[in-house]
Amino acid sequence: MPSLRDRFLEPINFELAWDKVATNQGCAGVDGETIADFGRRKQKALSSLRRAVATGKYRPMPLRQLFVPKKTAGWRELGVPTVRDRIVQQALLQVLYPVMEAEFEPASFAYRPGRSHLMAVEQVAYWGRRGYDWVLDADIVKYFNNIQHLRLLSEVKERIDQPWLLKLLEGWITAGTLTKDGILLPICGVPQGAVVSPLLANVYLDDFDELLTAQGWKLVRYADDFVVLGRSRQRILEGQAMVAQLLGLMDLQLHPDKTRITSFDQGFRFLGHAFAGDVVVPLSPVPARDRIPKGAKSSTEMKLVYSDSGAETSAMQQALVAALKQTQQPIPPPLFVVLGYQVRADSAVEIESKELEWRNGMSSLYVVEQGTYLQKEQGRFVLKAPKDEPLEIPIREVERILVFGNVQLSTAVISHCLQLQIPVIFLSQLGEYKGHLWSAETTDLIVEARQFERQQDEAFRIETARAVVYGKLWNSKIFLLRQNRKRQLPAVTAAIERLAQAMETVANLEQGLTLEQVRGYEGIGATQYFQSFKPLITNPGFEWLGRNFHPPTDPVNSLLSFGYTLLFNNVFSLLLAEGLNPYLGNLHGAERQQAYLAFDLMEEFRSPVVDSLVMQLVNKKTIRPTDFSWPKKNQGVYLTGSARRIFLKRFEQRITENVTHPDVKESVTYRRVIQLQIQGYKKAVLGNYPYEAFRRTN
Repeated sequence: MPSLRDRFLEPINFELAWDKVATNQGCAGVDGETIADFGRRKQKALSSLRRAVATGKYRPMPLRQLFVPKKTAGWRELGVPTVRDRIVQQALLQVLYPVMEAEFEPASFAYRPGRSHLMAVEQVAYWGRRGYDWVLDADIVKYFNNIQHLRLLSEVKERIDQPWLLKLLEGWITAGTLTKDGILLPICGVPQGAVVSPLLANVYLDDFDELLTAQGWKLVRYADDFVVLGRSRQRILEGQAMVAQLLGLMDLQLHPDKTRITSFDQGFRFLGHAFAGDVVVPLSPVPARDRIPKGAKSSTEMKLVYSDSGAETSAMQQALVAALKQTQQPIPPPLFVVLGYQVRADSAVEIESKELEWRNGMSSLYVVEQGTYLQKEQGRFVLKAPKDEPLEIPIREVERILVFGNVQLSTAVISHCLQLQIPVIFLSQLGEYKGHLWSAETTDLIVEARQFERQQDEAFRIETARAVVYGKLWNSKIFLLRQNRKRQLPAVTAAIERLAQAMETVANLEQGLTLEQVRGYEGIGATQYFQSFKPLITNPGFEWLGRNFHPPTDPVNSLLSFGYTLLFNNVFSLLLAEGLNPYLGNLHGAERQQAYLAFDLMEEFRSPVVDSLVMQLVNKKTIRPTDFSWPKKNQGVYLTGSARRIFLKRFEQRITENVTHPDVKESVTYRRVIQLQIQGYKKAVLGNYPYEAFRRTN
């Protein structure tokens, strides 16, 4: 006779399982695959699925969280497996039922072949007619949610000791649920909505059935709904104590408000029927637990696929997942890779948040909320968001406008910005630069012509690039010194020394460096600099594995990239205001047309403006690991929700923070320092003044 595993893996068993799942219909799971999608390629998909199970490569997906309306009020949560998981569960169920059925007690009526809730109702009436007219009408507190995993698997193992079976069951009950905030991993419970859950629910209470009936009580149980019948009230009181004790051993408890002692004379309800004396009256049908009623709402539109990146997960990531599971917090999308999943890349991510757009004292207007319409009325810009009250801002206070994603500008706004030379910079929802609005009439043709001449002046380009790189290395060193002042970390001290050596080489005019060599020292310095970040990050929720971008693949890099984008746009708009062509750079340059001068002149401000801000937000836990999402478009990690509002606010505070500059006596903001540096570069282009980078001294 074939083994249980062989019968399970037979092609005909999977065919029958597919037929059952297809007949029951139901919605798609977290992978977005519908019954129709699977059915269109059934033969190949079914064969592939069965082969994955046979070779041990099959892994279950998390459940899709659905909320269905209750008849009275409120919502009931369901977890919907993927079509593939439903097929495998149904295939297993078909071979398990014959084996498990012999183990179950006659008192159990739910989810068993040849049994129904009507048979349970008839059994209750039968015991009532034979003098068992006192009833414990019982209710278990959140039964499906409180089933203990270890005990459940132990009960299954006691009946069928097959490692492959236990591995499958454990995978299904621990896969978790995909919520709007991430994957919530359970520490107990079996999912209502999973095909295999009813059988497991019966297994968990089988000992309860056996022990209670062995003591002479008459039990009729339908899943977690049951009644205990006896010939006297005293007997039922004893039965209630026995039931409470048995359930307590299973980490379950009777509901104090929904459990009561009654009798046939007093009347009671059970499984949609009213019992009164010898009369049994049907009230309402028992709802099918595996059907999705109308009005169900999904908590998230994210769709998951298995991660095929092959990237190893760090011990810190695994520890963070374990901690979130223990505290019953959702695992955020950046950590999905630890669980073996990623968000399916099928469409652009939609970020829904009411971002900070304007605060008094700001000179940059950030328009972030999707669907906002920006128009002009008198001397004001008016922002009309889809759901909020209009926001009015005096035009005289706005120096630049940054537009994120799907935002519309009226013709009057565009015309006024061109007239007043207010640059409008367009970005994607995630902060990627797309283009800008600027009047060509404001271009300084003399300066631009001189810029083109300087492009042929190799000596000018090299010396300017040396100054920029020196300023960047200097400010990087100052940042590390400030971060390491109290901790004195050896790795950071070593990085500071290497930065100093690179600075000395770059500053030594006798070296006769080429432009490529200057770029090389900038790259070496950046490598040494970022390698020292790991010990500086003290928040255990964040980890640093090195600088990466396009897209950023971890939260810290996501913050850095977003901050650099905002910094770039400030430099870019100020270059336009000074009549400089932002595309004619010196340090940066390649065949592809980009704003290389903006990239050049932002280098010396990366560490004092952005890096210091990011380190502060991370280490002071202002930004949390759960503030990031993994969008569907390119698998990058990005800030979402209110955290973007916080970052924009803090960035604006940072760039308007006062600092000293050698060209002015009083302290000025970083934004003003950037403008002074751009004016200094303009002088260098027009005359024989060498460009000197900004070097922070405090």
